[in-house]
Amino acid sequence: MSKKKKEKKDEITLSITNMPTREDAITEIAAVDDSYDKYLKKLPKRKRDRLYKSLNSTKLGLHSVAPIMCGGPQRCPFISKCPIPDRDDEGELIFGEPSEYPIGEQCVLEKFFMRQKIIEYYQHLTIDPSNPVEVSIANELALIDLYKNRALMIMSAGDRSGQGQDFMRVDILGFNENGDTAEQAKLHPALEVVDKLERRREKWLDKLMETRQAKAQWMLKVGGAQNESKILSEIQKLRDAISKMDVEEDSEEIFLDD
Repeated sequence: MSKKKKEKKDEITLSITNMPTREDAITEIAAVDDSYDKYLKKLPKRKRDRLYKSLNSTKLGLHSVAPIMCGGPQRCPFISKCPIPDRDDEGELIFGEPSEYPIGEQCVLEKFFMRQKIIEYYQHLTIDPSNPVEVSIANELALIDLYKNRALMIMSAGDRSGQGQDFMRVDILGFNENGDTAEQAKLHPALEVVDKLERRREKWLDKLMETRQAKAQWMLKVGGAQNESKILSEIQKLRDAISKMDVEEDSEEIFLDD
């Protein structure tokens, strides 16, 4: 081997040797910057625990930003579906005190709705919590349910202009010379959103199926390779035993008297 080829080979070998392992990469990603670590340590324990709890929830597929933020009864677009206010004998809402609402926090209705959906997907689809792909898919399916529920609430109570309960939306295009309005009726956007979300759900379910099929094929392949390796090992042992027997027979020479 020439000197240049040997140097090139040594360079490639050194490069491969110095390549980080998967464990090294994970450790590097998980490492917290020193300055950020100091910031976390300065936080009060109450806030630090809340931060870690939020991170763990995200890891398990619980979106912390998906549910809408509560803006109080006066600003909530879905207040008629909120379980907090009471109703009088005529069905009118009684908002109660602002302190009864989680203002600035996640909507109670959507928070628990999404949590329950994720639990249902974990159970029904037998999600592997150690598989980030399956966890992500379960999370997306629950998110679709959340958005669909939000769209259905719009069609149930009507949008800001009171439309959508009949699945239609009427837009005013302008006015003619007589002052009459020119209107255009079309399907309400919330209904279109529901249709798109259902198609999106089917795609994610297909991806989950593809993921599990790929995993099953990989396990079958690995299992087959292991079986093949075991067979080859047994064959090699047999060959070694036969070879040893041949050597022993050759060593036992028989001498005949002249």
